Amino acid sequence: TARWRHRTMGKKKDVVVRTDVVPTDMMTMEDINSIFDAKDYNLVKKFGRIEGVCESLKTSLDKGLSNNDADDLLTRRQYYGANVYPSPPAKTFLQLYIAGFDDLAVQILSAAAFVALTGGIIQEVTGGEKNAWIDGVAIIVAVLLVTVVGAWNDWNKDRQFQALRDSSAEKEEYRVIRDGQDTKHLVSELVVGDILPLFAGDKVPADGLFIPTGEVVAVDESAMTGEPDHKAKDERHPFMQAGTYVTKGAGKMLVMRVGEESEWGQLLKNLKSDEKNTPLQDKLEDVVIAIGKVGIAVASVVFVVLVIYWILDYAVGPPFSIVQPCDPDANATGTDPKNPSVGGPCFRDTVGIIYPYGGNENKQQINTFDVFQPINLLKILNAFIIAVTIVVVAVPEGLPLAVIISLAYSVGQMTKDQNLVRHLQACEIMGGATDICSDKTGTLTENRMAVVSGWIAGEDFAKVSEINSAKRVKKLLNEALCVNTNDGKLVISEDAKDGADIMSADALSTFKFVGSTTECALLVMAARLGADYEGLQTDTPRAHRWNFSSARKRMSTVVELKEKKKTIYRLHCKGASEMVLKLCTSALDKKGKVQKLGKREKKKLGLEIENLAKKGLRTIGLAYRDFDANQKWGQDEDGSINESALTLISLVGIEDPLREEVPDSVRICQRAGITVRMVTGDNILTAKKIAEDCHIFDPKNGLAMEGPVFAAMSDDEALEVVDQIQVLARSKPNDKHRMVSLLQEKGHVVSVTGDGTNDGPALSKADVGLAMGIAGTEVAREAADIIILDDNFASIVKSVMWGRCVFDNIRKFLQFQLTVNVVALIVALVGAVSRRGTPLSAIQLLWVNLIMDTLAALALGTEKPSDNLLARKPYGREGKLITMTMWRNILGQSLYQCIILFVLLFGTDGEKVLVLPESVDDGVEANENHEASIHYSMIFNTFVWMQIFNEINSRKVGADEYNVFEGFTKNIIFSIILVVIVAIQFAVMYIPVINSAVFKIIGIPWSLMLISIVIGAFSLVVGLLLRLIPVPLEPWEVPVADDDFSAGAIEPNLKEGAATSEDVADE
Repeated sequence: TARWRHRTMGKKKDVVVRTDVVPTDMMTMEDINSIFDAKDYNLVKKFGRIEGVCESLKTSLDKGLSNNDADDLLTRRQYYGANVYPSPPAKTFLQLYIAGFDDLAVQILSAAAFVALTGGIIQEVTGGEKNAWIDGVAIIVAVLLVTVVGAWNDWNKDRQFQALRDSSAEKEEYRVIRDGQDTKHLVSELVVGDILPLFAGDKVPADGLFIPTGEVVAVDESAMTGEPDHKAKDERHPFMQAGTYVTKGAGKMLVMRVGEESEWGQLLKNLKSDEKNTPLQDKLEDVVIAIGKVGIAVASVVFVVLVIYWILDYAVGPPFSIVQPCDPDANATGTDPKNPSVGGPCFRDTVGIIYPYGGNENKQQINTFDVFQPINLLKILNAFIIAVTIVVVAVPEGLPLAVIISLAYSVGQMTKDQNLVRHLQACEIMGGATDICSDKTGTLTENRMAVVSGWIAGEDFAKVSEINSAKRVKKLLNEALCVNTNDGKLVISEDAKDGADIMSADALSTFKFVGSTTECALLVMAARLGADYEGLQTDTPRAHRWNFSSARKRMSTVVELKEKKKTIYRLHCKGASEMVLKLCTSALDKKGKVQKLGKREKKKLGLEIENLAKKGLRTIGLAYRDFDANQKWGQDEDGSINESALTLISLVGIEDPLREEVPDSVRICQRAGITVRMVTGDNILTAKKIAEDCHIFDPKNGLAMEGPVFAAMSDDEALEVVDQIQVLARSKPNDKHRMVSLLQEKGHVVSVTGDGTNDGPALSKADVGLAMGIAGTEVAREAADIIILDDNFASIVKSVMWGRCVFDNIRKFLQFQLTVNVVALIVALVGAVSRRGTPLSAIQLLWVNLIMDTLAALALGTEKPSDNLLARKPYGREGKLITMTMWRNILGQSLYQCIILFVLLFGTDGEKVLVLPESVDDGVEANENHEASIHYSMIFNTFVWMQIFNEINSRKVGADEYNVFEGFTKNIIFSIILVVIVAIQFAVMYIPVINSAVFKIIGIPWSLMLISIVIGAFSLVVGLLLRLIPVPLEPWEVPVADDDFSAGAIEPNLKEGAATSEDVADE
């Protein structure tokens, strides 16, 4: 048996054991598979069409399953399976570990380890340097550490994103008909036999059969078939597949296959999901490659220099002249070694140089002149190891880790801030956003709509409770409000059901809206007028429906009625007021009689609409038309034939309160150099009023335009004005898509909010698509990069802040890492060329470059965002990773560190170190013999302490950030890591097994340790002095003053050019 496990946030909730026992008198899984595998309607007919299939599955077309029969639901899960889809196969830790060796830096390290280990073993065997193999082993340990840490981080990241995916899936709800009631259930709770209402924009959650309702329904099956055309569903083409989307109409579906049994589930079993590199990762790879090339160049120079020295020392010998021949077999007698006699005996000195032997005072072993003996060739091997080490030091291996750590940390924090990141790159791109094109409803407003005023049959009303129209008017109005609906539903409080006063505000607050909030607002109005909306919907047969679309701006429903013993068909139309008014030729008066609408009356009603819109109200027009006979409604595809000569019933103004936090959030965006634009389908007057209230629209500096006007412009004309458009009203999805394209063409980084099915193209086109988690359709969510879980504009601002934080955290680590690399390269090059050896050994450099930098990546990658991030302009599409401000800090700190290290290295008289208070011997000779010395141990220790304090310096990379300790206590991770690094450094310096055997150093006196710490701490003073030096700034680095902006006044500066820090006041 296979097991099904329902997971919620990684915890086991319950376990259902699959069984092969078919429930009594129910359709078998084989029967269901045969129907869907063949997709042959004749097989459905064989079971008695849709009605017969329902009977075979023990369910009802009208009432669905029983929600109270837990045993039946459990039995269905046990046999047919649960609606839980398999995740793409995750890579194991071992696979991720092996993949770590694909990294170029790791390959270089591995090669260095092999060479060092081989050379060390040869030296040990041939009597050369003792314990030389330890270098090779240490590098192997470093390789293992890097690959294990990388694999663990990738594995942990995969788990985190899987948890996010599972969490998102668990929260997904669908409407289900059970016990005849329209209820909501988690997608994982759906079972075979359920009846699902589906609407345009819904994702089909399981395989099933379409239940014909007389309405045209189209489904986008491209995810399964690859065919772009949308497929119409009817009685003969009823097959619906999980993973597809309803794009038109509304209907019902009988669930037949769920979870892994569905065709989509079978595909997911073998689907591989690999995260691609983010743009920031690609930029960093370019940086790594560039630095690697510099490292290779320096390493090549060092290797060539060391080989030249080897040739001069071993092949030619001092004083670099031809040595007179000698006789290795002659006796060692009597002449001066510097003035040998021809044919005299030979000897080899301590470094292997051949001299003619000249006196009894030198008792070295007599050997044949042979520069190619293994002991000499190992010098070449050591030179190669040094060169490889320089390459390793040059390549900043910690950079990719820093990106992953920062992104993983930020994504987790963004979820807490109501931003569910679906694509990693969206996190960092959002930080560079220059424009946000936002919807109005639900994003800027609360999406809690209510009818507050309007016009009914010739009379204005200021409150719904004031409506006192004639009986016929009320009847037609309630019909229009209740039967011409798509997915709006109300869940009425127990108080209201028990007869409480539903006209009161307290009772109204307990209405729960399900589906369209606009329709729900109209249903509340009907309920307050005394209508039984559920009864009207049940008792009024619907003959046809034309659904709302962004192009039509209206929807209509034809119902069949009996009036005066005669069957009539009544078409109810509702939609944008000006659109509906254009279709009307008459209107009801207060007595319920139909009166003709002339130009004068229409103009008066137009002013009525305008007055409502100026109050910021969304206006809806309600109209109707009677037909004596069926008009073959299906042949009128878009309703344009029958939606004419209508009679106007009412114009209602719907209030959707502005979210309290939106005005401040918009101003924060504007201060941050981000232009917020409202793109809405509402009337332009309504849109302008709302936009002004939330500071988006400034009549003096911006434009408010209607979609049709924008669409009529040529691309050249639109390009000229698109920057000034702050409100685009009465817009269609194509208008939004075009606006995004034009803004991108002008160099803007555009984020777009969307909630509807038709928003998919614009969301995909945008640099960052933001879908609404509550009001958004599945199509919108699938097309988006980030899902705003609470549909709140303030959450979008938080995503901008986190995006900028990621960008800055990477720059912080880059500033720290490059300082280490520059200093290490210069010291290695100068030390080798000057014949002072390599002051920093391979193991010492690996400690700094791999272990310490890895911890620094974790420390700097988890810095939290501050308000200062929104006090500057966005870095846009081509924001530089390394700015002049950073180069000033990197080169300044590098110069300071090099001066200190060279003073320590060269401040000797050949015997003693003159610059240290202690009596310290010159360590050059000991370094040549691979022995530890206080001199070179002091150099290593001072180098490390300068990096430790420079890590604190690197916490700030902004042009106006002088206090590197600001917010220090808020990042506990940084403090802990700093303590860990210090503890490890003390261990390296003073634990005998570690310092002598591995790092080739010895514990220095505590007075010298204190000097090292003071020299390192002085990096903070150097950092402050460097920040006082003015350098050219990128446009986005220039701070924006609090009083330096007004609504719509700040435009992102994306042009090439730079300002200096002295220009900040002018800005």
